[in-house]
Amino acid sequence: MGCMTQTLPIPFYILCGSLGAGKTTLLMRLLEHWNSRGHKVGVLMNEAGEVSIDGPRAGTIAEQVLNLAGGCICCDTKDDLAWSIAQLVQDYESTVIVLECSGMADPAEVVDAVTDVYVSRMAKLERIFAMLHPVPLPETGMAELVTRNAIRYADDLILNKRDLYIPGHWEQFRENITRLNPYGRLWETNHARLDVTTLLAAPATRTVPTNVSFGKRLAADERHEARAPHHPMVTTVRLPKPLDRTKFMEWTKSLPEGIERAKGFFRFAGEPELQEFQFFPPRTSTIAPVMLLDEPDHVLVLIGREYDQALWRASLLACLAQ
Repeated sequence: MGCMTQTLPIPFYILCGSLGAGKTTLLMRLLEHWNSRGHKVGVLMNEAGEVSIDGPRAGTIAEQVLNLAGGCICCDTKDDLAWSIAQLVQDYESTVIVLECSGMADPAEVVDAVTDVYVSRMAKLERIFAMLHPVPLPETGMAELVTRNAIRYADDLILNKRDLYIPGHWEQFRENITRLNPYGRLWETNHARLDVTTLLAAPATRTVPTNVSFGKRLAADERHEARAPHHPMVTTVRLPKPLDRTKFMEWTKSLPEGIERAKGFFRFAGEPELQEFQFFPPRTSTIAPVMLLDEPDHVLVLIGREYDQALWRASLLACLAQ
């Protein structure tokens, strides 16, 4: 089969979850699927440790494997991630990128890095898969935060190694996961065996978020009835005109709990400087003039959970100068 042609931004997939849950097995299945369709796949791996163990194995079937050594994608390696994506897109002409996160990389950091205004021209966050197996969730510390964020941020929750567990334990495990993320599609597997075509197909309708277990809808009372579009966590709002400073300042003060992070570039009406906006935990925001060599798109990105995307998009656009 011929090679796909590259159209920017290319789809970017994140594969995260608990250590030893079977992420690399699923990565291999994804690579076989994409290769068979003529994609040039760029694989990013970041592991806890300087050297990638899995990299060489994936390298046999991926066009290019780049390792983000040092283990975690956090503030130090955000630039690394941007640079790696640029390299895969420009030098290797990848048509799809998949990042396998180590058990210690916080998916929230990865999402933040991928939705950067420069990176999002090259790659767009397509889906987040969380691979989990029924070991007790870590109680504290970094591992707890990372596993919890993997679950909360996932579009698809893949509960693996079902064959190893006695029935009562499995149900309890599943219930804990769906309580943390009532929006994701649910898959229950052994040996990460699932139909990759079905996994990669976007859910047919997302008017009501559902937990789908192999295409079977759960009963209405088991569903979370809030509205959630396909990706409940990232909203990109393009700003066609400058913003009214007073209205925007009011808007930043009213952001709901569900919005955990927001950032972007824009101008205020009647002011020449390009402004950079950052909003981050614990609910602090900064707006400052910035000098950049290359003018970025004027956009604001909202990242979070369980907030009404349409409402907050509309309220932000209401801040545009008349």
